Amino acid sequence: MTETEPPSPPSPPLRIEQEYRVRFDEATPDGLAKTSALLGYLQDVAWRHSEVFGFPRAWYAERGLAWVVRAVDIGLAAAIRDGDRLWVSTRILGFRRVMARRQSELRAADGTPAGVVVVDWAMTDGHAPVRVPGEITGIPGVERSSFEPTRVDLPPTPPGARPLEIVPRLREMDPMGHANNGVYLDWLDEAVTAAAGADDVRAAARRYRVEYLRAAGPGAVLRSIAWHDGTGWAWRLEDDAGDLVRGRLDPIRDQAGQPAARADARLA
Repeated sequence: MTETEPPSPPSPPLRIEQEYRVRFDEATPDGLAKTSALLGYLQDVAWRHSEVFGFPRAWYAERGLAWVVRAVDIGLAAAIRDGDRLWVSTRILGFRRVMARRQSELRAADGTPAGVVVVDWAMTDGHAPVRVPGEITGIPGVERSSFEPTRVDLPPTPPGARPLEIVPRLREMDPMGHANNGVYLDWLDEAVTAAAGADDVRAAARRYRVEYLRAAGPGAVLRSIAWHDGTGWAWRLEDDAGDLVRGRLDPIRDQAGQPAARADARLA
């Protein structure tokens, strides 16, 4: 009788998808999901995928390593509201020396596309960027192609732009001791709304690009400033030392120049 080798264990999936339900506290007064809530789903599904590959939080803690978000590019295609069920996927698109890029697709329960998000993650030892370990970059089947990091270049703030003062609150802090990266999107939306851009914040089809330069810690006194530059909204978060975060919010319009999707178009 010929002995057969035991079957090899299945390879971890290169793409996973998780269902989320927009909670009441994750929606704005008009019932739309906060952009920060959507980014929270992306962070969660990315961590779940890391665990699938065999890298839970404890693995990083033992090595003094952590992932932080370096930049996001969020393209939303449909309104997402309180109570909607949303499928969120993630897969790795590539690596740089100290960075990894992930792409997520958002879709309604019936499969309707709701958005695509690209997130640039940076590896840190808590003090400075460090090279992504070979155990991660060497995962079989994972893309190893490089990429150009997302950047947001802004001109100086125009004289007429009025800043909002922000002091991060305890509930906005994460376990790393600074404002969670999703919170900055709330601050962006608030600044644009205060600058007469409420309709663009509520647009069902809109695009955010945000670059994180420095983290905001508890007790910091920050200035959040948005202004319209003729095509969309520019935004910066600064303190006396300079920019912490730079971002843009641009409505996605059709060929006739009208919003590509209405904010009252509900997902299934």
